[in-house]
Amino acid sequence: MVRAFAPASIGNLGPGFDVLGLAIQGFGDIVEAKRARGRGIEISKITGFAEHLSRDIQKNTAGIAAQKAIQMMGIEEGIELLLHKQIPPGSGLGSSAASAVAAAFAVNRLFGSPLDTHHLIHAATAAEASVSGDFFADNTATSMIGGATLTRSNDPLEVIPLGTIPRAVIVLVRPHLKVLTRRARAILPQKVPMKGFVSNMANSCAIVAAFFRQDLDLLARAIEDSVIEPVRAKLIPGFYEVKEAALKEGARGFSLSGAGPTVFSITDDAEKANAIGEAMVKAFSRKGVDSDQFITGIDSEGARLLP
Repeated sequence: MVRAFAPASIGNLGPGFDVLGLAIQGFGDIVEAKRARGRGIEISKITGFAEHLSRDIQKNTAGIAAQKAIQMMGIEEGIELLLHKQIPPGSGLGSSAASAVAAAFAVNRLFGSPLDTHHLIHAATAAEASVSGDFFADNTATSMIGGATLTRSNDPLEVIPLGTIPRAVIVLVRPHLKVLTRRARAILPQKVPMKGFVSNMANSCAIVAAFFRQDLDLLARAIEDSVIEPVRAKLIPGFYEVKEAALKEGARGFSLSGAGPTVFSITDDAEKANAIGEAMVKAFSRKGVDSDQFITGIDSEGARLLP
């Protein structure tokens, strides 16, 4: 039996829609894989945030990713999967991506690791596409590799690791809402103003520079999104009040995590992080929305085996 963990992640990373992502410490999904009699894949059990999740391998990203992986390996043996779901679906924290990554990683290790990281990301991203409606690797690549990643191309898939900034403290606040990626993509405009395009292009380039320079201040300034955030903010009651509260309390930057509803702030001060998180939670509360805060950092390891 092989037990694999894949961390949660922040997709888009501010302006980097579908191309930039960041793995986060502290929680993720776990998949246990073991050989079984017969052929094919079975998801025998789902624990944790299992409500409404299907064990049908054609509808669950863990099952789809495992299928893709064994097809790449040319293996027809039976496999049993147990999914320990620790990331709430629809939270904007790469939930479906983490399940897919953990499953692909576990199945690959179960059979001696014949697939390289590139093929594993491809298998996980294909699974993610089945539920999100499009092929993008900002969550799957970061969950697999760790740190920040840049997806330069989807066809052919090319992912560039950007590394980490160890002193970054990330304040996550998850309102008790659910925003599915497919719905959040459906409301996006088909055309964007040139000014917004240029702003997001500049900030995306600045994020890449920030990781290479280990410049936390630049990263925090550059997560400003002029195109996607204003549209998706409408799905989150109190979004701008929460943003104002975070910045007023000393956050260096603020943005939406993936498709939302989770939002995040960046600082380098763990003590200040608590105050920032509390201010964000209170701002949501004033809008009648309950929320949870979580203070974390960047996960530099990505997918890995567990004892």
